[in-house]
Amino acid sequence: MIWLKTLPIVQAQRLNAQYTVLTVEDKDLAAGSHPGMFCELRAPNQEGRQFKPISIYGVEGTRVSFFIKSVGFGTDALCTLQEGDTLEMMGPLGNRFPVFAGKKALLVSGGVGYPPLAWLKASLPHGTTAIHLHGGASSEDIFDCDVSCTMDGSEGHKGLVTDLVLPLIQEHGINLIYSCGPVGMLKKLTELSGDIPHFVSMEAYMACGVGVCHGCAIPVGDGFQRVCKEGAVFDAKLIDWGKL
Repeated sequence: MIWLKTLPIVQAQRLNAQYTVLTVEDKDLAAGSHPGMFCELRAPNQEGRQFKPISIYGVEGTRVSFFIKSVGFGTDALCTLQEGDTLEMMGPLGNRFPVFAGKKALLVSGGVGYPPLAWLKASLPHGTTAIHLHGGASSEDIFDCDVSCTMDGSEGHKGLVTDLVLPLIQEHGINLIYSCGPVGMLKKLTELSGDIPHFVSMEAYMACGVGVCHGCAIPVGDGFQRVCKEGAVFDAKLIDWGKL
C-alpha cells in the first residue's frame, strides 16, 4: 500500500557538507519498505514544488531512513531539516531487488546510488557473500563499503568503479551483480557483466511517482516501462541502453 503522510523527523544526521540522513518513524511505511524501493519526499512549505524521489536507506524497527545529497532547491530544503521538523512523503514506491541465497554478489554503486545497495547488503540472506564497490568524485562521496574509487584519487582507487569490476569478478567468483548509479556507469557495467545476472536500480526524473504521467519511462524490451512503477529495479540485460 502507498501512503501519503506528513511525519515528524526523529533524527537528522549531517554526514558532511553535502549529505544528510533523515529518519522518520511509522509502522506502516516500515512494514512495506524493502531494498530498492523509494519514497517521494518534500520539505514543508514547498507547496507547488514537486516531490523528490529518494531511495530508502534502511529500516530499523518502525524507523525509516533516507540518505539525501544536496544538489538543488528541493534537496537543499530537505537537507536543512532538523529533528522535530516535519517531512511530507508518499510511499513506499517501486519494486524491490530480487534476492537469492548462496550467491557471490557484487554490489556496485556510484554517487547517490549508494543507499539502496548499502541497505541491500545488510539484508541479503545468510550464506550470500557480498562485496560492495562504491565510487564518487572525492572522499566526500565515499561511505562505508568494501572497495572504494574516487575520480580525484582522494580515497581508494583513482578512477572509475568499472575499472575494478572484472578483477573483482575474477578474484571472488562473482555470480550475481546489483547496481545503482549514473547511466554511463550502469551501461558499462552491463557490458562487463557478460552472462552474470545483473539487476539495476534506475534513477530518473519523475513528476507523479505512481505511474500516471509516464515521464520516467525508459526503453525496456520491445517497449517502455516506468521507473516509478515497473521499476526502479530492472533486469539490466532487458534495458535498451543505446536509447538512453
